[in-house]
Amino acid sequence: MTLQMILCLAILIFMMVGYVVGGKFKISNGAVAMMSIVLISFTGILPAKTMMTNLLPTSSVQIIGMFIVAAGFSRTQAVKKVTQMVYKLSGGNFTIMLAGYSLLTFALVNLGLTPMTAFAVVGPLAVTCCADFNVSPSKMIFPLALVCIVGCGVLPVSVASTTYVTNNGYLESYGYTDYAMQLLDPMKGRLPIALIMMVYAIFIAPRLCPAQASQEISFTEADVKAKTKKREESAPLDPVREILGYLIFILTTLALIFQNQLGDYAGWQIAFAGAAVVMFTGVLTPKEGIKAIPMRIVLMLAAAQVVGGAMVECGLGEVIGDTLAGVVGNSHNGYLIGGLFFLVPFILTQFMNNSSIGHIFTPIVILTCQSLGCNPVGPLLLLYAARQSAFWTPAATGTIALAVGLGGYDQKDLIKMSWIPSLIIGVIGVFWIMTIFPAFPG
Repeated sequence: MTLQMILCLAILIFMMVGYVVGGKFKISNGAVAMMSIVLISFTGILPAKTMMTNLLPTSSVQIIGMFIVAAGFSRTQAVKKVTQMVYKLSGGNFTIMLAGYSLLTFALVNLGLTPMTAFAVVGPLAVTCCADFNVSPSKMIFPLALVCIVGCGVLPVSVASTTYVTNNGYLESYGYTDYAMQLLDPMKGRLPIALIMMVYAIFIAPRLCPAQASQEISFTEADVKAKTKKREESAPLDPVREILGYLIFILTTLALIFQNQLGDYAGWQIAFAGAAVVMFTGVLTPKEGIKAIPMRIVLMLAAAQVVGGAMVECGLGEVIGDTLAGVVGNSHNGYLIGGLFFLVPFILTQFMNNSSIGHIFTPIVILTCQSLGCNPVGPLLLLYAARQSAFWTPAATGTIALAVGLGGYDQKDLIKMSWIPSLIIGVIGVFWIMTIFPAFPG
């Protein structure tokens, strides 16, 4: 290995380790990303002009735009109105109530809310309904958390519409442009799994939940609201801006879905135009718009592209890909390749932040597939499926940490409730995704 390869490898390891352990030292992932960019710059692995191109790619612009559009939608009264409707339609039937809240949860995590935010909205309301129906919250909370985590970002709307852009940005960064992910590919791969898990959560999961809380329920509805509400609620929008919030969100999402039919408009143009209209019409204030920009995600994507470009520039990417391809054994069995890239991240995501898992394994997946000459779309989608299977421990995701408090679960409960959905996601996910996105098409 050359000196530049060694330096680049050291920076890559620094970035990976920083994402995993930085939080323990109060160092954010965004700060780790920025330092990685600086280190690449000062080692001279990438020319300055190339670095500037990688710092704000079109994929980042599209992500920024969609987060602002989603924030504009969240300022409307849609969530509150739908929640009230679910309560009325349940009619005192627990299964119907759970189905209603599951559908609401699925909608929220596909309309721009993170799983933890959506769960913080639905969870307390579900606890209140359980009290009204004289049912223990422990029978309902984990199934809703399951829907929250597995169903997140399945539909190509809101922020999830940028999934394919992000992955294509990674593919371009690592110089592997033989394949590209399309807008609807994530939905094609993950929607059947999400629907199966929805049915499981409604009809089967409650049977494996404890009849009563195993430990004291540490969060009441008021407690959860107090912990998740860090600022006073904004005043409701006036009727005109309320309607604009709905229309801008719907039209931007539809424009992204039918982008190819609209002409030569790029995805970033559509998303950024939607964001501009949200700000211009006053659906969001300038302060709210700035807060909606996910700088941590933008910085991490920029770092991935800069480090990825450096790996290609110095030849390290080819070396790593060849090495990992050797581990796979140059196998042409797509199910084996896909299973490997599901299993390892799945195990790690039970103990680590799933976003960090994604940023760590995405380049590994791409470089390995590049070395094997296979289609990376399936393995990348299985990496997403593995990340959305983080429900075995409270450390896996903030959603489960909150669910433990709301449902009164202990670790034994979590293991009992988690192994069957994990098996379903793993087996069906690998078979389905690697069948419709074969590693070696044709």
